[in-house]
Amino acid sequence: MNIFCNVFPKIRCYNVDVLKMEVPVNMNYVEGYGEEVVYSRAEALNYFKEQSEATELPFIFLSAGVSAELFQETLRFAKEAGSTFNGVLCGRATWANGVEPFVTEGEVAARQWLQTQGRKNIEELNTVLAETASSWQTKIQAKEVAAPRFS
Repeated sequence: MNIFCNVFPKIRCYNVDVLKMEVPVNMNYVEGYGEEVVYSRAEALNYFKEQSEATELPFIFLSAGVSAELFQETLRFAKEAGSTFNGVLCGRATWANGVEPFVTEGEVAARQWLQTQGRKNIEELNTVLAETASSWQTKIQAKEVAAPRFS
């Protein structure tokens, strides 16, 4: 992924404005987050930092279908690492657990889940993002000053 970040944004013909990226490690295998350790805490922090430094473009993290809680912890970890990610694009981390009530109890139960737990997931995610994400505007403004995109 980090090699991709260094090469892709330099290809101006694509006019890329924002990158959608997976987090650089599976947090289930990071020391202190899962039972099986593949990455030490220090290694994982470094991967987040390297990823952030690999591009000047704004980038957002995909949730990769992990739980809402683990995704929020991942964002806190990224911030601790010095990542300057600019937001998220998440579906499954927010609403995946709402499928079971729909399948087992029907539409009314699914709507109830979305109005309670689903809403709670989004509100908690918004709180975490306010604490961890960097403004995309600082990256775009710096880029615009160097080379205006639209004239």
